Amino acid sequence: MAGNRGRGRSQFTFNVDTLGFGRGDSLPTSAHTPSPLFPPMQFRPVPLHTGEEVDYMLALKQELRASSKNLPFHIKAARTKTGKTGGGNMWAIHWCIKSGQF
Repeated sequence: MAGNRGRGRSQFTFNVDTLGFGRGDSLPTSAHTPSPLFPPMQFRPVPLHTGEEVDYMLALKQELRASSKNLPFHIKAARTKTGKTGGGNMWAIHWCIKSGQF
């Protein structure tokens, strides 16, 4: 017989000591925390600028947007139809020939 191991069994090809712990040692603890959703940030975001100049520029941009909507080249978005349209349920077939009305 081949090594008294039985038929078709192979021996281990590595030593347990190569894994980092010996035969009598306890196994390393496993981590039960989930992996992070996003990688850590390399740089922190820059804080927003505040002040009188920034407020003035914001007001100027909002005024420009509002005034551009009143100009003649501005195309308004199509209105979405909501609710019932006039007489949609009262539709009747006029070409239908009823018995007795020839």
